[in-house]
This record gives sequence, structure tokens and C-alpha cells, in this order.
Amino acid sequence: MSETQNRLICLIPHYNNPDALVRSLASIGPDEQCDVLVVDDGSARAPIAEAPARAAFRAQGVLRFLYLPQNRGIEHALNSGLNWILARGYTRVARLDCGDTNRPDRFARQMAFLDKHPDVALVGGAASMIDPQTRAEQFVLRHPTDHAAIVRTMRRNSAFIHPAVMFNADALATTGLYPLDAPAAEDYALFWQFVRHFQTANLPEVVIDYELDPGSISHSKRDTQLRSRLQLQWRHRAGGGLAAYAGMLRTLAILLLPYRLIFKLKARLRNKAQP
Repeated sequence: MSETQNRLICLIPHYNNPDALVRSLASIGPDEQCDVLVVDDGSARAPIAEAPARAAFRAQGVLRFLYLPQNRGIEHALNSGLNWILARGYTRVARLDCGDTNRPDRFARQMAFLDKHPDVALVGGAASMIDPQTRAEQFVLRHPTDHAAIVRTMRRNSAFIHPAVMFNADALATTGLYPLDAPAAEDYALFWQFVRHFQTANLPEVVIDYELDPGSISHSKRDTQLRSRLQLQWRHRAGGGLAAYAGMLRTLAILLLPYRLIFKLKARLRNKAQP
């Protein structure tokens, strides 16, 4: 690691969405000590505009771009970024997606948590799910904060919000990179490896604003994601007892229902649960 390099780097994949990238970069506060790597996954229709991106980035670090020659999907983009990061000796990796935005001091809070809890290899947090047009909050998504409850939740679905996580880079030597055999559920697959081999946690507070647009998720992608989830639940069923099979039945039920209906039901239930 060079003398000027931060311990932390934020990995942001990009594909034909330069305005959202600028919004995400601008949300990283000026006091945050982090570098950022943006991996462009072969954008042709709307490539990155580097000047606005650099102007938006105000953190105490360096913004870098990695351009892939062709579009191969987010799993390949993320793994290309991780290989770049591992070759340069960063100790922590945070995630953020184009359009999603950090809450103040998000990175500092997660860094402090991992420093205080050296047994924890990955930490996430809660997210405010917002309408991408109005920026209005639709509901807050929270996951369990302690490892035992996280493992139980993983039987049903991911216990982490992907762009809200931060993890130790050296843990990847054990977990491996994002698996390529779980289309549209690469994050769930990687998180299973973390909970199997390490302690994990979630911060109880909201750390990001997450753009959630039910109209943007295609039916084909949703089906692919659910089928991948079901495969992963079956793969990790050992030791889960009835909860493992209940999780698989839940995924099958969701697969049979329209996404918009599921989205509305979840939003209604979570809004009722808000204090």
C-alpha cells in the first residue's frame, strides 16, 4: 500500500448511467477517507463523463476508473474491480451502486465498527428505499444486526443490502469472489460464504438511500434471481432444519406471484411496522 492510499476503497459498477454515478459520488462526504473505483461494464449508449464525476467526488481520496472492453454483466464487473483492488493492497472494500447515495459518515461508521470488532468480516446497515423520481421514502429496510439472526434470515433471503455493505478484503481469500453460477443473485451467493466462514453484522441505522423502482425490474430478471436464490437455499440447507425448507417454499411462492403485488405488500407491511 502506498503512503497516500487509503485503507478503504468503494467499488461502484457502472453501465450506461452517468448521471446516477455523479449522484452517488456526490453523496460520499468530504470527510470520508476512502478511494473509489468505478468499473464501467462496456457502456456504449451512455458512457461515463469523467469531468462531472471528478467534480462530484469530494472525499479525501482518489477516484479511479476501470473500463472493460465489453458488457459481460455485473458479476464480471464486480470481480474485475475486486481483482484490481486486491492487487493494490486495500484492506477494506465498500459497495455502492449508481443512483444509491450514502448517508453522512457512512464509511467512517462502518470502518469504526469493523475496527472495534475484529472478528466481524462484513458489516451492512439499514436502507431508506426511495422513489427514484420523487426521492420520497417508500419504506425503510432493516435486517438483523447480530450474526445468529443473520444466519436465520439468510434461509429466507439475503440478510444484507448489497450496496450498503463493507467487508475485509483479506476475507476474499476464503470466500472467493462473486460466484458466476448464481445469475442475478451474485450478492446473496457471496454473502452465504461470508456467514459460513466469518462473523457478520448489520448496523441498525440507515446508511444509504436505495433507489427502488418496481417498474425497472424485468420479469425475466426477477425469475432468474428467484431461481438462483432457490438453488442457493438448497445448496446451503444443511443445518437449517425446517427453516431451510420454509425458506425454499417462500421463494417458490414469490416466484408464482407478480412482482408489483409483492412490492406493494412488502411496502404496506413495513410502513405499518414503522414507529
